[in-house]
Amino acid sequence: MTSPFRFRRHTPPPGEPSPGRRRLVRDLAIIAVVAVAAFVGAVLWLAPVPIFRKEQVVPRLLGLGLDSARQQLAARGYRVETAEAREHPAARRGTVVWQDPPPETALPAGAVVTLTPSAGAMQVPVPELSGVEMRQAAKILAAAGFRLGGVDTVIDRQRETGMVLGTRPPAGSVRSPGEEIELIVNGASR
Repeated sequence: MTSPFRFRRHTPPPGEPSPGRRRLVRDLAIIAVVAVAAFVGAVLWLAPVPIFRKEQVVPRLLGLGLDSARQQLAARGYRVETAEAREHPAARRGTVVWQDPPPETALPAGAVVTLTPSAGAMQVPVPELSGVEMRQAAKILAAAGFRLGGVDTVIDRQRETGMVLGTRPPAGSVRSPGEEIELIVNGASR
């Protein structure tokens, strides 16, 4: 016997997704948007480097003249302080040998950058070499950081031959390491 009632199952027309499938796609899209938004928010919040830079990077100023370094900092909007000059064995007087903060540090405009200029090479007194044998005097000069310049001989019969009588510049004069010091040596024979 056939039933007078016909059951008809509702099916969408061909090519159209079912309502359950539409809900699934919608829910997955919402989850994806929330996940992307959370990721972007976390990156912007936790990033060690500012994404939208309000700060600039301090340039490397070491080895530049003090005036040139000041101009570069002023052009970037930084304030400059100058520390007391320090002796430096290789840097010329007036060149930057230290900066605080160091190069490549991000700072906001208006921040203070401290520059330390070179006072030049450390000055060393010429050692007292009178009465010292010439070869030993050359070693003492080298140990003090000087180079042996010319050797002048004079005759002094009161002293031994080959002994240093003095230096040019005289002992106690302050000079930079690497300069030449001349010796005055007794050339007399007894």
